[in-house]
Amino acid sequence: MTSTVGGTVRTWSEFQALWAGVTNFLLADECVPFAFAVPPLDRVVAELRDDPDARITPGTRSDRLELADVAAQFRALPVERALEGPFGLAHFSLSRFDAPGKFLHGFKAQVLDPWQNALRAAGFTFERCYPIIFISGKGCATNYHMDLSHVLAWQIYGTKRFCGLRDPDRWAPHNARVNYKAGNFAKPAGITEADALCFDMPPGAVLWNALLTPHWVEAGDEVAMSINLSHGGIRYRGELCRNERELVAYRAAHPELAPTGPTGRY
Repeated sequence: MTSTVGGTVRTWSEFQALWAGVTNFLLADECVPFAFAVPPLDRVVAELRDDPDARITPGTRSDRLELADVAAQFRALPVERALEGPFGLAHFSLSRFDAPGKFLHGFKAQVLDPWQNALRAAGFTFERCYPIIFISGKGCATNYHMDLSHVLAWQIYGTKRFCGLRDPDRWAPHNARVNYKAGNFAKPAGITEADALCFDMPPGAVLWNALLTPHWVEAGDEVAMSINLSHGGIRYRGELCRNERELVAYRAAHPELAPTGPTGRY
């Protein structure tokens, strides 16, 4: 597991000190208190793509999110052929797959409960915490965007390169954050390799991505799957991080303008 900068958060005291910042970091040891045996990728894709709530997009690399719907074309192919081509597959409501005979059976008990209990034991509270699956075809990407949540990204299959920025405030100042709209948010041409803070994530790697900070994620030469835990309203000793505190205040003052938070649950 490598990154362009050193340092992995391994203890809850380290996490407490860094979680509310604006740069990303890897997690390991006591900060990863969960494990789960995910079934083979072709089975996961077959179950997910047959669900009507699956989001299937082209996966094309560009300067902004590409959310065109290619579900019909993807579902029409045999799974093995679909996995050979470009695509991005996401699902935001996974509890239906945590049932006997389904590919996530036991996930709540083995992953969500241990993680949430560890957060609480470390002094955190939260308003939401639920999983999302992202699967990218070979060489495909989730392009430049921000998340209205803190995200724990857990790499399962393949390798992804997860890139944030060393100085997110330079590229997404306050006004851009509190008025964020994905379709209007493009990667500035001026961003260079020196500006990026990138982590190569093989299977098993876990990363903490800061709320409302720009990032993009690129798959390698294999189909790549991650399970992300999305958090909202997370507080340590009663305090939100700076970015979420500002967003909450802006929503209260400008409810017609400010982006609304994710509504997923498990």
